Amino acid sequence: MVYLRGALLLIVSLCSYAAHTLKGTLEPFQYDFYVFSFDAPPTLALNSEFGDADLFVTQSTSNPSFNDFDLQSCKTGLDTIKIPDTFTSPVRVAVFASRAYMNTSYILQVSSDFSDEKRFRSRC
Repeated sequence: MVYLRGALLLIVSLCSYAAHTLKGTLEPFQYDFYVFSFDAPPTLALNSEFGDADLFVTQSTSNPSFNDFDLQSCKTGLDTIKIPDTFTSPVRVAVFASRAYMNTSYILQVSSDFSDEKRFRSRC
């Protein structure tokens, strides 16, 4: 997983059953971008603690946005996306802050689960 905000870069790979929790605060119309590398397609769960954050995912562009994405979840409250098995690693993710709030605080949880034990052993 790569977290990019300004000049900060964090790389983590999802392997086995893994859950990573990321927190952020955004101003209106601001994005946080992530790149997730995985062995099993993860599930993304975005909870807006304050304000309203939306989730955009792509495997075809460098930075997804509300105009350019493969998958999206734009609900008020909990946004979830299960990355399909047809997607290849890595995927790029954007968390976007709605204009309706001065600040948006969010928690993004990324989890991956190997349901096939043989697949787990061969990958990790």
